[in-house]
Amino acid sequence: MRSKVIIGSRKSKLAMAQTKLVIAALEKFFPTTIFEIRNVVTEGDRNRQASLAKIGGKGVFVKEIEDELENQTIDFAVHSLKDVMPTLPADLTLGAFPKRESPFDCLISHAKFSQLTDLPQGARIGTNSLRRQGQLLSIRPDLKIIPIRGNIDTRLKKIDSENLEGIILANAGLSRLKVDLSGYYVLDLKDVIVPAVGQGCLAIECRKADQKICQMLDQINDPQSEQCIHIEREFMRELGGSCNFPIGGYAYAKEGKLFFNGLIASPSGEHVIKAERVPANNPGVGKRVADQLLARDKFGIIEGD
Repeated sequence: MRSKVIIGSRKSKLAMAQTKLVIAALEKFFPTTIFEIRNVVTEGDRNRQASLAKIGGKGVFVKEIEDELENQTIDFAVHSLKDVMPTLPADLTLGAFPKRESPFDCLISHAKFSQLTDLPQGARIGTNSLRRQGQLLSIRPDLKIIPIRGNIDTRLKKIDSENLEGIILANAGLSRLKVDLSGYYVLDLKDVIVPAVGQGCLAIECRKADQKICQMLDQINDPQSEQCIHIEREFMRELGGSCNFPIGGYAYAKEGKLFFNGLIASPSGEHVIKAERVPANNPGVGKRVADQLLARDKFGIIEGD
């Protein structure tokens, strides 16, 4: 095994925390290997004002890192899986999926709410996600969705600076950063919002041809997380998905069976189409659910090329 491995990562607090978690896991198996982090600035980092949909979707957080992989200046990269496009460059692969954290979203606010219906009429809610927006508005069409971007600290400050009733964040990021939420209340939206494909899971991307790195990464791969993620990403590929469309997909294991929930929604929340596959153990489940939703999409939610 190599004596030194270079890892590509964005330099945000969350990206660095996630990369260090991966390094800590690998060091248990490879204690003599030196792991060095190389920071890469992506288009998503440079352009913090425009919505993700306008600047190219989630892929704007990974393209430059993938370029570094292809140029062999890094050995592998750590991503939030939900930022990774459904189709990778031909010479790259996802070499490992560490055990998944919570995939769900939550509402962070200064006031305590026991459910979404408790929010005041016309409440201003911060999120830059069309997926979250469509699902929220389908339940509460009176809500005012305010687009916000930035790291978690920045978004929390916007509750006050933008006069928001609350913001929607992913549980996993809060957990990995050990965010101090003193002075805030957290409303779990597990039963309200279908998560983004891959949310809560890390993805480690590497070159297909680099067998030594692939073998190294295999030591920290969680097979159950991987199995669920393949269903979700197949679903997203069939829909041509990025954050330009409100798409939710979540596969999970329970009592030896796999379950999969898929969703598409109009950004206005007027149209929400869901499908559930139980059990989801057979191959091709993601494609079948995507085909089912597309067949029921009479509203142009998912636009063709």
